[in-house]
Amino acid sequence: MVKKSKKSKSKRVPLRKKYKIIKKVKEHHKKKAKEAKKLNLSGKRKVEKDPGIPNDWPFKEQELKALEARRARALKELEQKKAARKERAQKRKLGLLEDDDVSMLADAANGKEENFGEGTSTASGKNRDNSDRAFYKELVKVIEVSDVILEVLDARDPLGTRCIDMEKMVMKAGPDKHLVLLLNKIDLVPRESVEKWLKYLREELPAVAFKCSTQEQRANLGWKSSKTAKPSNILQTSDCLGAETLIKLLKNYSRSHEIKKSITVGVIGLPNVGKSSLINSLKRCHVANVGATPGLTRSMQEVQLDKNVKLLDCPGVVMLKSGENDASIALRNCKRIEKLDDPVGPVKEILNRCPANLLISLYKLPSFDSVDDFLQKVATVRGKLKKGGIVDVEAAARIILHDWNEGKIPYYTMPPARDQGIPSEARIVSELGKEFNVNEVYKNESSFIGSLKSVDDFQPVEVLPCCPLNFDEAMLEVCNVYIA
Repeated sequence: MVKKSKKSKSKRVPLRKKYKIIKKVKEHHKKKAKEAKKLNLSGKRKVEKDPGIPNDWPFKEQELKALEARRARALKELEQKKAARKERAQKRKLGLLEDDDVSMLADAANGKEENFGEGTSTASGKNRDNSDRAFYKELVKVIEVSDVILEVLDARDPLGTRCIDMEKMVMKAGPDKHLVLLLNKIDLVPRESVEKWLKYLREELPAVAFKCSTQEQRANLGWKSSKTAKPSNILQTSDCLGAETLIKLLKNYSRSHEIKKSITVGVIGLPNVGKSSLINSLKRCHVANVGATPGLTRSMQEVQLDKNVKLLDCPGVVMLKSGENDASIALRNCKRIEKLDDPVGPVKEILNRCPANLLISLYKLPSFDSVDDFLQKVATVRGKLKKGGIVDVEAAARIILHDWNEGKIPYYTMPPARDQGIPSEARIVSELGKEFNVNEVYKNESSFIGSLKSVDDFQPVEVLPCCPLNFDEAMLEVCNVYIA
């Protein structure tokens, strides 16, 4: 007897069943979409149509005529602005636009903006004032809490990045507050400048030379020992220089009392002098955000260095009097270059300070006659062109300012001659240096300062030092209220 083979059942779904499932799924999705639309779960705002002017309104014709006139006026103004821009661009291209014309146009534009949006400008001014007050409060908080205050200075222009009023605030905060000056970015200046600036600053306050770690390293930011530093690779090294000296100075102060005590060290200074980079270098890891943009640190930050030393990072504050020059502020990198109203002004200052042959070789240009000619040639070489092939002078000016602040245009300053007849207001008694045991500390740093390149090897441009910045009077009163 032959057994019949059992046929395996097919697993294919019949088409009638398949289409039935597809139909049910579509109905389900449609129902869900309808419910979501009813509850407005998508988050889309319903755009309401303009109902227009009712036909039975008695002044409909007058309103329509007024609306048409407003539209025509707006179009006319837009065309006039376009024509003026074209004419100005043509004049600039031909070199016929004078500086006075530029300032007049800027003043006219500012006047129009003030008349058009008076309420908006007032609100923005209030917001700026409130943000400035918040920064000042953070500064006062750091000074109050700290035992030792480190004022970080840029070694390229220590006097220009110094704030005498800030130092007065520290002195007024109490006799137990001690101020130490830290000369940062010593790898960007020649050895002679560092030595003379340290001698100049140490006549008033304890001062230490420093070079932060290169922040491109992800972790384990290294220290270069003062004994192993060599002149050949000190500028190329990514390691920190001067950390041992600074920590020894702070440890000496913590041990200067009969009982060992933990100290709080506040780090203050103008924007972009390297306060956060200093803290990262001492901690040997990234604990604070760093960058070339001023205003990156927005609030006070605590970093525990070890059981005896705590560091406080303070946001950089520009406390300017109303008479300060905007160009000098931009050259100190205290203000964002993107937010400058007139980037051409600071470039004029750079051209006044730097010799023409340096800029010609740096930007690979032929000779130039004026600031406008220089910027036009830089814009042409760098490909900064607007619509219609017009050179973008402002973009070229911003490139120059970035290069100045980042050290691509090398410069340094030498300390001015001190008038011995007039005593310095920031001078403190020499006994304060004994608590830090400065004489012993200064001996250790001479080895890596001596390994810096000299003026002949470095070939930077010597410029005159800027004047120290001062507080705005209104904000100075606010700070005094907070301290009191």
